[in-house]
Amino acid sequence: MDEFMTWKMTETECASGVPFARPLSETAGKGRYSLGLLAACAAAFLGVVLVLVVGGRSLIWETDGRLLYFPFMVAEGEWLRGIVASVLAGDPSVPLYSFNLGFGADWLVSASGNSNEPINVLSVFCPPELAEYFYDFLVFLRFYLAALTFSLYCFSRGKGKGPVLVGALCYVLCGYVLFWGVLRHPNFVDFAVLLPLVFMGADKLFAGKSPLLFIASMAGIFVYSLYFGYMACLFLLFYCLVTYFAYPRARSVADFARLVGKFALCLAVAFAIVGFSTIPMFITLTSMGRVGIVREIPFFQTPDFYESFASVLLGNHTAQNALVLGAVPVIALLALAVARGAMDERERRAWGCGAALCLGGALLAKVGSVMNGFGYPTDRWELILGFCAAYAVVLLVPAVPRLSARQWGRLGVLAAFVVAWALWYAWAERTLLSLAVVAMFAVIFGALALWAARRRRAEAALAGSALPPLLRSRSLCLLLALALVANATVHVGLFLSPLGSSYYQEFLRAGHGLSTREQLDLAPALDAVDDDYRINRTDTTHGRNGSFVHGYKGMDFYSSFYNQAVDDFRQSLGLSDDVKSTMFDGTRERAALDYVLGAKYYISSSEAVDLLPEGYEKVADLGQAHNGLTYALYETDRALPLAFTYDTVVPQAVYDDLDLVQRQELLTRALVLGVDEAEGEAPSLETRRETLVLAASDGVTVQEGRFLAAKKGASATFTLAGRPDCETYLCFEGFRFHSLSAAAVEQLAENPSTAVGNLPADPSFTPGRTAWVTVGDGERERSFEMVTSASPKYAGKENWAVNLGYAVEPVTTLTVTFGAVGAYEFADFYADTQSVAAMADNAAQLQGENAAAIAFDDNAMEVTLSAAGGAATDGKQGDSRYVFVSVPYSAGWSATMDGKPVEIQRANVGFMAVEADGGRHEIRFSYRTPGLDAGLLCSGAALASLAAFEIGWARRRKARSGREGVSEKELVR
Repeated sequence: MDEFMTWKMTETECASGVPFARPLSETAGKGRYSLGLLAACAAAFLGVVLVLVVGGRSLIWETDGRLLYFPFMVAEGEWLRGIVASVLAGDPSVPLYSFNLGFGADWLVSASGNSNEPINVLSVFCPPELAEYFYDFLVFLRFYLAALTFSLYCFSRGKGKGPVLVGALCYVLCGYVLFWGVLRHPNFVDFAVLLPLVFMGADKLFAGKSPLLFIASMAGIFVYSLYFGYMACLFLLFYCLVTYFAYPRARSVADFARLVGKFALCLAVAFAIVGFSTIPMFITLTSMGRVGIVREIPFFQTPDFYESFASVLLGNHTAQNALVLGAVPVIALLALAVARGAMDERERRAWGCGAALCLGGALLAKVGSVMNGFGYPTDRWELILGFCAAYAVVLLVPAVPRLSARQWGRLGVLAAFVVAWALWYAWAERTLLSLAVVAMFAVIFGALALWAARRRRAEAALAGSALPPLLRSRSLCLLLALALVANATVHVGLFLSPLGSSYYQEFLRAGHGLSTREQLDLAPALDAVDDDYRINRTDTTHGRNGSFVHGYKGMDFYSSFYNQAVDDFRQSLGLSDDVKSTMFDGTRERAALDYVLGAKYYISSSEAVDLLPEGYEKVADLGQAHNGLTYALYETDRALPLAFTYDTVVPQAVYDDLDLVQRQELLTRALVLGVDEAEGEAPSLETRRETLVLAASDGVTVQEGRFLAAKKGASATFTLAGRPDCETYLCFEGFRFHSLSAAAVEQLAENPSTAVGNLPADPSFTPGRTAWVTVGDGERERSFEMVTSASPKYAGKENWAVNLGYAVEPVTTLTVTFGAVGAYEFADFYADTQSVAAMADNAAQLQGENAAAIAFDDNAMEVTLSAAGGAATDGKQGDSRYVFVSVPYSAGWSATMDGKPVEIQRANVGFMAVEADGGRHEIRFSYRTPGLDAGLLCSGAALASLAAFEIGWARRRKARSGREGVSEKELVR
C-alpha cells in the first residue's frame, strides 16, 4: 500500500476553494517532525558553510556584516540592556538619537533593516564578548525557522511530513536564502521566515477564518523593513489572484470585492499595529533623495544572463545568485508541466502558474525594477521563485511513483533540454562549477527515474505484497533529502572555495569578530579627548561606523537610512568620498570643513598620514588595527566646537552662486541660512580659480564639455600656475559617465558635434556601469567612483571636488586618469587653490567671537550662551547673532531658549542654528523621532481595535459552537 498521504476535502475547502485538509495520518507527531527538521537543517547548514569552517572563517561578511549587521546587533543588545537598567533604576530612558553615528543620527531610523528586526531582539541576552558566536547562531536560527514556517504552511494545506521536509530543505537551500541571506545579509532570511506565514494567513482569510495570523505576519515584515513589506504586498497580490481563480469557489463581483476589502483592511491594520516603526521609517524613506530617482532600466536582461540562465538555476552562482534552485527543485518545476493526473490538478495548475510568472519575471529586468519600488533592477524578489519551486517539490514527491512511462519520457526530454542549455554555457565558461552542476543534475534525475522505474516493476511483481525498504516512500524522501544536502554542499562549496571564486576570503576570521568591529583599542585615547569636538579619519573605509562602535563624535557613517540634509551638504560641496548616499566618509581632509564641523582630532594610519590637513600634530600612538596598519591620534587648535556663534549671515542663494570650493570658505566667514528672508552678501573670498591648460594626453580627447577615453587608463595632464601653502582642488560639476565601445569613442572624437545619445545602438556591446577617476599631482593621488544611472549605486551625485591636500610649493600639474572606456561629460571643469592659512585665520576669528558652550544628554543638547563681548549681564546687547550646532537638521529637533520655544533654522545646508540676541541664554535642543508619537498612537489604536475584534470573534465562534451542539443533541433526541 502506498504510504503517501491522501487528500480529504473539508467543508471549509469546498466552500472557499482553499485546501485546509488535515492529513488523516499526520495529525500527531509534529514535535518529532520539528526535531527531525532541526537535524536535517543542521546537516544542510553545515554542508553550506563547510568551506568557511575548514577555512577558519565566521559568518560575518567583510562588507556589510562587519560594517553594518554585526556592530548594529551588538549595539542593539547594549541599547536594550541600557533601557532595562534605566527602568529597574526607576528612571526610564529610551535613547532615540546617537551623537556618535555619523554626524549624529536617529538610532531607530538608522537601525532599520540592520538590527530592529524581530530575531535580533535576542541580542539583549548576549554579552559583547560572545557576540560573534551569537551572530553565527542567529544565522542558523533564521535558517531553521524559515524551514519550519514553510513546513507549517504545507501542513496547513494537508501535506505529509516526508514531502514537506524535502520541500523545506529546498526552500532554505534556494539562492535567495543562501546568498542574499546566510552568506551576505542574514536579516534577509527574516523575510523567508515570515512569507509562508503571510500566505498561510491569506489562506485563512479566503476560508473566512481569523485574520490574526495574516495581520501578525505582515506586521512582522513591516516592522523589519518597508522594502520587504512592499515586496510582500506584490507577492500577495499574485498569490491571491491565482488562488481565487485556480481553486473552486462561488465567485462573483460581490465576493471578489469583499475579499479585496478584507485584505486591504488587514494590511492597513498590520501597518498601523507597528506604526511606532513604520511611520518614522516611511517619513525617512520618502525624504531621501535617492528614492524615486530616475535610472536607466532596460526591459530585457543582458545576453549573458540568458546564456547562463539554466546553469544558474541548477546552482552555478553568478551575479544572479537569487535564481539558484538546485537539481531537485528544477526537476519539480519541469514535472509540473507533465504530471497531469499524478498530482492534484488544482495544485498543479496553481503552482505551475506561479512558477511560470516567477520564471518569466526573472527573464525581464523591468520586473526586477518594479519589485524594487521602480528603482534599480534587483533579484532579491526571487525568494518567491524559491518558494514556488519548494512547494513544487512537495507536490512532486508523492507523484514520483504515479508518473507514467510516457510522463517520464516527456520529463526526460525537458531535462535533456535543460542539460543541453547548461552544457552550452559550461562549454563557454569552462569552470569546474559550471560542469559540476550539470553532472549533479543528470545524476539526481537519473537516480530519481531509476527509483521510480524499479518501484513500478516491484509493484507489478509483488501484487500487493510489501515493497522492499529501499523502494518505500520514506526511503525516497530520505534519498531526496540526502541529494539536496549533497547538491548544495558541492555547488556552494565550489563557489566558496579556491576551486571556484575563493569567496570564503570575504568573511572575517573566526574569533576576530569583536576585535575587527572595534578596529582599535581607543579607550585610553578617548578618555583624553574633548567630547565637544569630533574625530575625523583619513582612511574611513576601514572603519565606517567606527565612531558609533567606539562612542566618539565622528563623521563616518554607513546605513541604508540616512539624513537627507547631510547628503545635501555633502553634494553641495562635491565631497568626493563615496558615490552612494548611504556612506559618509568624513570631509576628505578639507581643512575649512574640518574647522567648521569641529574635527579637532584625526585618526590616521601611517600609510595615510600625508593626507592630513596642515596644522594637525601627533598626540598619541593608537597601535595596530586588525588590518595590519598602525594608527595614531592627531590634534589641532584650529577647530571650532560643535556649537559656536556666527555674527554674519548670508542666504542660501548666495552660497549656491559660488563654486564648490568657495562655498566651504564661505562657511568659515558667515552662516548660510536656508530661508528666503535671510539677508546678506557674499564677503570677499580668498579662494582662487586657476586656469587649466592641456599639456599632454594619452588616449584622451578633450572636447567642449566632455572627455573621451579611448582605452582603460587613458589620461590627460593639465598645467596651472598654482599657489604655495594651499590646498589644491580639481573640480567637476555636472559630471556624467557614459560607457561606450572603443569604436563609438572614436566616432565621437571624429565628430565633436555628435551627442552621445545620437550614437547608433550596438547590440554586441554590453556597457559597464562604473568607472574610477583618479586625480594626481605627481606626488599624491585621490580617486573617486563614477557610476551610470543603470547602476544600483547611482544616487544622482554629479559634482566632485577632489582635494589633493596641502602643499608648501605650488601644484603646477594635475593628471586625470580614466578607469574605463567611454565619454565623461561635464558642465564645468576647473581647479581651485585655497589658502589654509586664510582658513585658519577665519576659524580663529570665529573662535574669538564664540560665546557658546555645549553639553550632551540623552536625546538632548544644552547650549549655554554667554553675553556678547564677554559682558557679565543678562540683558540684550548688540545686534542679533546665531548659535550654530553642527548636528544634522531634522524635523525631530525642537528647541527652547530660557524655557520658551524658539525656532530652529536649517543652516549651512545640513545643520541647525537658533537666532539669539546679545544677552546670556540657556538653549535646550530636544529630539523626538519624527512620526514616533503618531506611530505610537496608531499602534495603540490598532492593537485595541484588533483585541476588540478578536474578543468578538471568539464570542461569536463560541456561540456558534454552542448552537451547533444544541442542534446535535436535539437531533439525537
